[in-house]
Amino acid sequence: MIAALAAALLSAFGHLHPLQAEYYAEVIAEEAYWANIDPVTLAARGWAESGYRPLTLHAGTYGIFQCRDRVVTVRAQARCGARALAYWQAWEGRCAHRAPHFYTLHYSHGYRIPRRFLGIENLKMHRVERLLERKMLAHQSRGADPGL
Repeated sequence: MIAALAAALLSAFGHLHPLQAEYYAEVIAEEAYWANIDPVTLAARGWAESGYRPLTLHAGTYGIFQCRDRVVTVRAQARCGARALAYWQAWEGRCAHRAPHFYTLHYSHGYRIPRRFLGIENLKMHRVERLLERKMLAHQSRGADPGL
């Protein structure tokens, strides 16, 4: 699983070094496991927030997963992102919005999602998620991943 995710990250995001992709895949898989979320969703969220550029600073948020606390390690950033996704996934059932939407919108917008985002089904993040899944399947079908 980690090797397939690393291969998918590397092929989808050309600016990553192979060792970076491998490390990111390992960290994402571990933090997703502990937060009980899908690692591919977490990997796609990392792209959506920063394009996998660890020194990104935008609107007072830092790092790969754009956490408000200034965290300095990729693992801490991934842990922050994984916990936030797990929180919003668990909270989704209590959401007051009537229009259908992905729980991942809450990651960026908090409790109140602007109306213009409600009902959007083809978010960039979800397109990247599908891309990563396809690339992981292609990598696994070549027999390169013994199920790590």
